[in-house]
Amino acid sequence: MNLKAPMGILIHEMSIKEPCKADLVLLNGKIITVDGDFTIAEAVAVRDGRIMAVGSNEEVKRYIDEETEVIDLEGKTVLPGLIDSHIHLLSLGLTMFWINCSTPPMRSIRDIVEAVRERAKELGPGEWIIGRGWDQSKLEEHRFPNRWDLDEAAPNNPVYLIRTCGHVVVVNSKALEIAGIDRDTPQPEGGVIVKDEDGEPTGVLLERPAFWLVQRHIPQPSFERKVEAIKRACRALNEVGITGVIEPGITAEDMRAYQRARAEGGLTVRVNMMLRGVEGDEPLEESLKRIRDFPLSTGFGDEMLRFLGLKLVIDGGIGGRTALLREPYEGEPDNYGVQTMPLEKLQRLIDEANLHDMTVGVHCAGGRAIDLVLKAFEETDRKRRIKGRRFTLIHAYLPSEENFEQCRRLGVVVASQPSFLYYLGDSFYENVGAERASWAKPHRAWIDHGIVVAAGTDAPVTHYNPFVSLWAAITRRTEGGRQLGGEQCVGREEAIRMYTINAAYLSFEEHLKGSLEPGKLADIIVIDRDILTCPIDEIKSIKVLRTILGGKTVYEAE
Repeated sequence: MNLKAPMGILIHEMSIKEPCKADLVLLNGKIITVDGDFTIAEAVAVRDGRIMAVGSNEEVKRYIDEETEVIDLEGKTVLPGLIDSHIHLLSLGLTMFWINCSTPPMRSIRDIVEAVRERAKELGPGEWIIGRGWDQSKLEEHRFPNRWDLDEAAPNNPVYLIRTCGHVVVVNSKALEIAGIDRDTPQPEGGVIVKDEDGEPTGVLLERPAFWLVQRHIPQPSFERKVEAIKRACRALNEVGITGVIEPGITAEDMRAYQRARAEGGLTVRVNMMLRGVEGDEPLEESLKRIRDFPLSTGFGDEMLRFLGLKLVIDGGIGGRTALLREPYEGEPDNYGVQTMPLEKLQRLIDEANLHDMTVGVHCAGGRAIDLVLKAFEETDRKRRIKGRRFTLIHAYLPSEENFEQCRRLGVVVASQPSFLYYLGDSFYENVGAERASWAKPHRAWIDHGIVVAAGTDAPVTHYNPFVSLWAAITRRTEGGRQLGGEQCVGREEAIRMYTINAAYLSFEEHLKGSLEPGKLADIIVIDRDILTCPIDEIKSIKVLRTILGGKTVYEAE
């Protein structure tokens, strides 16, 4: 596929006068360039933060002088810095301060309850206890936790625990009391307060409109805490070879936190920021005004920190049975998922962004959600053409043949998360059955239909390690060992492109990064084995030895 830079995007080229010496040279390696021919080289030279030469050892050695830093790779493999096309970097950093409810370490609801009990002792009565990562399909009890479980551990503290997918929350009785939620509370539009057979709230809340009833009472992290969270997350991502991300759905204050982290030298990942389309329970007109008055349009910024567009959400996820499906969930003939906003509202928000020069990405997991989003994209295209502006389907588990044609016609691209197949795939199988689960995230079909699909992890939904996600795209195997639709596997080169040049394409930056070619940013990683030839199952165990951002080492393994 020919991925060209769009009109209006400045293409940077190297213009170095001879004689020219490099700041950094890497020799004696296997350099996977990810150029158009997937060329393999031996060496790479860097000057002023950009690639100046790629080729054989002899070709690159001529750029060395006494001041050049030379790294002997000793046969190690090199890749372009990896780009996660959909990751909540700030949220990832914030979760590092919370209870880790994932499995492991939590094997049961009892384990979660004990962790909550310990945190309550640390914090004292009245303080909010926050956690994330539980997944009922991996817990011994094989059910959602509920308010009564949590009451046992922390009757005097409000507790708020987020499911791994981010689309289900469980709270305790104290949190319900603070929020004023009882048996008579009406269901919020686009969300669900789960109640038992007697009409009593169980503490389980589905989707953001329901979460917000509680969340608005939780003290928000300070600006300084956000800055520290960004720095922590950047260090973690550098350690696994991530040098670029698309950060979806943040606020203006969050964007200022990114600026502060950068000013303090703690931003070591290139970030494309997307504005959150709806804040809490604000009225539609307020959301539209916020988009209309937002001072940035797509592409504003520089190579380190720039604004990409607007992020919206239309449904939930399959793991929590809230993704909006065309057919019902297994064993629940009346459950088709949750539509989190009316189509009319979605259309007006997309139109507002479109007319104000923003690209748009929409979270749409289930097939019915994809249908609604593409219908809205087609409608907005009549108002202002979107082809070439890379409007994005985020997640897009269950596309149809008609969806492929719509994407081609509109130039729509896809941000997918192969890691879901591994970490969440067993819950997909359980919740939608074998046939639909085998079609979930059909990367082979997207590629074969000529649609650009990029990879990511959606961390903290799943772990941010890109090599697990790469491996999952290649094998489509779950944690339980089940393969979901082997015909949708992609090859190693294709998976690497999904994490490099295709991800750069989603942010209009394929001329800047995503491959190791002269003139591009010197974002480079050195890994501990050959990703192209090692046994397939070793791919998910690959370790990063060095991460280089703009020619400077930001992580080196001990």
